[in-house]
Amino acid sequence: MDKIKIAESLDSWLPIIDGPGSVVTNYAKHLNNGDECKLIVPRAKEKDYVDNHSFEVFRCAAVSAPDNYRCAFPGADRRLKAYLKTQKFDIYHVHSPFNLGAYMVRAGKKNGVPVVAHLHTKYDQDFDRIPIAKMFKRFMMRRIMKTYKNADSVWTVNNATADVLRGYGYTGNIEVVRNGTDMVYPDNAGALIKAVNEKHGLDGAENVLLFVGRIVWYKNLGLICSALKYAKSKGLKFKMLVVGFGEDEKKFKATAAECGLQDDFIFAGKITDRKFLSGYYLRSDLFLFPSTFDTSSLVPVEAAAHCLPTLLIEGCSTAENIVRDETGFLAPETPEGYGQKIFDICADKPLLKLVGENAHKRVYRSWADVVAEVRQKYREVIKAYKNTRRF
Repeated sequence: MDKIKIAESLDSWLPIIDGPGSVVTNYAKHLNNGDECKLIVPRAKEKDYVDNHSFEVFRCAAVSAPDNYRCAFPGADRRLKAYLKTQKFDIYHVHSPFNLGAYMVRAGKKNGVPVVAHLHTKYDQDFDRIPIAKMFKRFMMRRIMKTYKNADSVWTVNNATADVLRGYGYTGNIEVVRNGTDMVYPDNAGALIKAVNEKHGLDGAENVLLFVGRIVWYKNLGLICSALKYAKSKGLKFKMLVVGFGEDEKKFKATAAECGLQDDFIFAGKITDRKFLSGYYLRSDLFLFPSTFDTSSLVPVEAAAHCLPTLLIEGCSTAENIVRDETGFLAPETPEGYGQKIFDICADKPLLKLVGENAHKRVYRSWADVVAEVRQKYREVIKAYKNTRRF
């Protein structure tokens, strides 16, 4: 099939930073090297925010939503209807099932364009943690499932997430497309490590642990504190680097202090320079990711790009492809279990090094590799859709 034209849509995007937003950005960036890809997302809250990307972005009408997100109102935006008609896309790819996602599915039916609907998030858990959303959880779940059931192809980020979707009541075929990362092992690793050492006084420090991500309590951040309190009581000396920002940063700092860890934690804040962020992955010995909320977090893949292994909770969705003590580490979701595993890992440096190397070989995946797979799948969806419409 010749060059195709793709519309990627997401109900919330930059300047808000999250996993699905990163997926969409990297899809668009790499798809434009060969095909034509454009983004359809809600209008940013910040009136002075300007999109400056290698791909075109269409912003539709939107209002504020919980957690600083945006709620799109595509039906109230006549420009979007005209845009979809004049652009003549070959396929729509919906990355969230709310107002904009549902609108794109309906537009696909009207315009004769196949629609892919992608599940990135455990929406039932999302609704449970937001009081106003919890009140309407049953209604919202029925509504978002309508988006997936009416799509022409449904994708998830791993098999565990496919099981989540089936648990919501979806009975059709599901394609699995795993996530990747834009990060690579840098040529100037030594210089980046030195820069992090100098910034945080880490020269000579052993057992440097790392967390990167939004500082929100549902990422199981409390477990990091209680587990490290346990590991410290066993005699472990360490430094805990925290990179990121979020509404629970004060709570995280306070909990660390309550556990007697205030001198062991270093809160580096928000780091937007991806090259400098590489220095944190390179300087660390172990990446801690205790979240059971995430379906397929990108940060363990980023860590693997730098030969840094991750300690996850056994049985969580993100750990699906991890082979215990080979490509990553797994532990129970308890302070004693997670803390003891941290202690044991730090005591076995040869195993730590080997698992990091294996993670780089078997967990790391570039967005270029992901998009090569996605291109092929798009063409299969388009072909199947055309064949179906012949009858």
